[in-house]
Amino acid sequence: MRTGALAGLSLLMVLFLLAGCEVEIPEDEYVAYYEKECGTEVVRSGIHFRAIPLSPDYEKVKWGSPLDSGMRVVLGAFPRSGLSFEDAFLTRGDDTLHVVVTNKMQTFEIGAADMFVLGFAERVRKAKLYLRNVGRGIGGVEIKLKDCSNIRVEESR
Repeated sequence: MRTGALAGLSLLMVLFLLAGCEVEIPEDEYVAYYEKECGTEVVRSGIHFRAIPLSPDYEKVKWGSPLDSGMRVVLGAFPRSGLSFEDAFLTRGDDTLHVVVTNKMQTFEIGAADMFVLGFAERVRKAKLYLRNVGRGIGGVEIKLKDCSNIRVEESR
């Protein structure tokens, strides 16, 4: 009886360790895979908010190198709405990290999303993004960011 329980516990531990392992994605597939797997979406007042925290690997593949030691989050609001917000910050437990730079990306396509790049001074894993006083009467929006630090670009051999 004890041997069966020990074997079951060992199998459970192996599966747990495998679940936390890194996933390596070929460079030509990395950006699409990362964007699909690492985005979190919430809906408030008919507006879909989608946030993606960017990893150093993502920035390296997308732009040629990681931008700096800070953290960027790409935030989209669909459908395009001329949306604005008063402030953005990350929270994890009792810690709060306010946005340092907010850039709204200009798009001229009909039906495109409002897109923002939010820059933070430090990288925070397992954080929540909070938008304060979002326009159009929406108020506060909280988005739990995914921790995608285990999704790595495959090293070329």
